[in-house]
Amino acid sequence: MLKRLVSAFFALVLALLGHAPAAQPKTDPVFTGSFLQAWYCVDWDDARWDEEIAAMQEAGLDKLILQDTAQMDLRGGWTVYYPTQLDALQGHGGYGDVVEGALRACQKGGMKLFVGLASFESWWVLGGLFGQYSKVCAVMADMMREIYARYYDAYPDAFYGWYFTPEISNIPTMKATVLTLARGLNKILDAATALNGAMPVLLSPYFTEYIAVPSVLATLPMWQALLEAAHLRDGDIFCPQDAVGAQWTPQKDLEKVWEMYKAAVDGCKTELKLWANCETLTVARSKVPLMPPATLETVNSAATLDRLVWQMQTAAKYCDEIVTFSYNHYYCPLTGTRVYHDCYLDYLTNGCVLEQEPPSAPQNLRLENGALQWDAATDNIGVAYYIVAQNGTALARIEATAALSFATTGAGCTVTAVDAAGNTASAAI
Repeated sequence: MLKRLVSAFFALVLALLGHAPAAQPKTDPVFTGSFLQAWYCVDWDDARWDEEIAAMQEAGLDKLILQDTAQMDLRGGWTVYYPTQLDALQGHGGYGDVVEGALRACQKGGMKLFVGLASFESWWVLGGLFGQYSKVCAVMADMMREIYARYYDAYPDAFYGWYFTPEISNIPTMKATVLTLARGLNKILDAATALNGAMPVLLSPYFTEYIAVPSVLATLPMWQALLEAAHLRDGDIFCPQDAVGAQWTPQKDLEKVWEMYKAAVDGCKTELKLWANCETLTVARSKVPLMPPATLETVNSAATLDRLVWQMQTAAKYCDEIVTFSYNHYYCPLTGTRVYHDCYLDYLTNGCVLEQEPPSAPQNLRLENGALQWDAATDNIGVAYYIVAQNGTALARIEATAALSFATTGAGCTVTAVDAAGNTASAAI
């Protein structure tokens, strides 16, 4: 065991020093599945579920990961997304039955569903400190037994696996409690084995260069310790978030982060599958100490496909399969715009080659009522958004579906049209 861990560590060192052979793609740079948060789909009826599944399948996806079925807030109150009889979850807010809606739609459409479990708000700071994590893991194990008994016989073709909802990272409180994290995870792994050993458990951790010791060499031992102590089975799935959309991982460091994950999995005592969770979003974030850089976005927004293709091409050198957070939230045509979906379909149709035809420049830039306004640009697939800049400094991202206006004097302003593939064209006033 020690020999395997040391071998993985030195393999990572050689890779970081540039002495390892260049990795060749292990899989195609395409998505095969998507995460979906329960709050987002809580009001979907069967017709909406069917439309979502159809859009996913049109894009070549065959797996859905229902990210959570319960959440505990800072006061200990639970929100639950399926009918439960568990004492720990009684007397709290509930929202219909997202689990059965997802299973019914997936079975009808021939999709595989991973059922997520629970998380809690203080997890992001406390990790395994003070016992709350262990208590939630015990609740999750009870949820697994209840959910399996309630749904598996009715939906055996769709109910494929489990998702361990807490997203482990390398922040200090999680590094310091890694063995506690493994013990909590083991409650879920042991329950999964007892219920149906053929159903995999999927984890989706992430690496951050902020609020942490950033080095991948300093983080690899944490992942090795977690994977060594966990009761993982052959076929379980280690599916890290690339954290590019949230900017926890700067783009310049993505390659070495994947090298770290591969080294951790290669040193594992079981035959884990290494998948990638490539983030489809750009996080709205202001300038805050110890956090990633600020963005122009005022809400979380879809990323253009040029960035995603690069993310997938990088992950494809290390991973067996690529899923995303989240096709449903950001790329599905039912979100209110279909330009991202159509651009992705074009990418697939053309053999994973991204189209490069730029949009037209925005037209008729003008000042009216204290605002810079313009007429829409056109594109062969569709304009996604506009960037307003003044004297070379970007000020705002304006979605193509919004009013094409920005409050400014207009002096020294440019407006740049951006299509879903990341191609651009600009006009100035």
